[in-house]
Amino acid sequence: MPTVFQPDFRVPHETPLRTPASHASAPITTEDTQDYFTEVATDYSAWSPSYNMHFGFWRVGLNPLRREGMLVEMNRAVGRALQLGDAQPGTAHRRCVIDMGCGAGATARTLVGDDPSLYAITVTNVAVQNRIAAKLDAAAGVADRMAHLEADYTRTGLPAAQADGAWAVESACYADGTAKADFIREAARLLKPGARLAVVDGFLLRPRPGRLASWLHRLWADSWAVPTLAVREDFVAALREYGFDDIEVKSLRWRVAPSALHIPVLATRFTLAELWKAHGKLSPWRRKHIVASYCALALGMFWRDFDYCMVTAKRRAD
Repeated sequence: MPTVFQPDFRVPHETPLRTPASHASAPITTEDTQDYFTEVATDYSAWSPSYNMHFGFWRVGLNPLRREGMLVEMNRAVGRALQLGDAQPGTAHRRCVIDMGCGAGATARTLVGDDPSLYAITVTNVAVQNRIAAKLDAAAGVADRMAHLEADYTRTGLPAAQADGAWAVESACYADGTAKADFIREAARLLKPGARLAVVDGFLLRPRPGRLASWLHRLWADSWAVPTLAVREDFVAALREYGFDDIEVKSLRWRVAPSALHIPVLATRFTLAELWKAHGKLSPWRRKHIVASYCALALGMFWRDFDYCMVTAKRRAD
């Protein structure tokens, strides 16, 4: 792996978690997001043993009752969207891809495992996720082509114009604002000219959703420590402003529906099991995590106000 992309990352010990503030008293902060993901880190294994922390991508040939296969297929859909092509045979060239807001690195692990010419940098500001990722990398046999950087993905400190592709799967929403401009600016800085960005996430379809949809969005966002979902038009405008073209927005509403329908049974079973183990007491963030799981399914029913999309764009040569 080229030394320029071998960051000197560190994994500090966890700090005591704070009680989450309600949105009425304070907006969601980066510290809230870190506390949330630190506290519920291992809860995600109930959704996916390999820590795919996102919805799945259903296609013909996949069993909609088998969630893990659909989750991995979402990773591969992201890889296809990057349009990396095949590595040149007989060369030592390796291509670098960056996961911006990686969770425990599942998407990067899938793509690196599928393509021996790839190596990946994953970026998260949650230390425990990097520790989980390192163990899973070793088990998958890809640890030598994965590097996990603990950093803010809006200012990673990585060198500019070195990445052959970048993505964010259900993580761009954690950037500030409805345009997620800081996230897009950093992605543009990291990508080589002509390289592609793929973003998979929920989007608001209008700045002012209906009253019930707005309330549900706020409850969901506060429960998963999200400042706000991006407004689709604002997000696309920011892509153009920061040097992207060939922008394409695809609704994945029906692709993710089969995996989303796993939520009621799984969340209910998980809640009952955890309440039993904890003698009826769950920490604030773990309670919110369960609430958000149900809200995510309900929010998807507001078609005028919300969609789940893949947005792809190419970094302009200038």
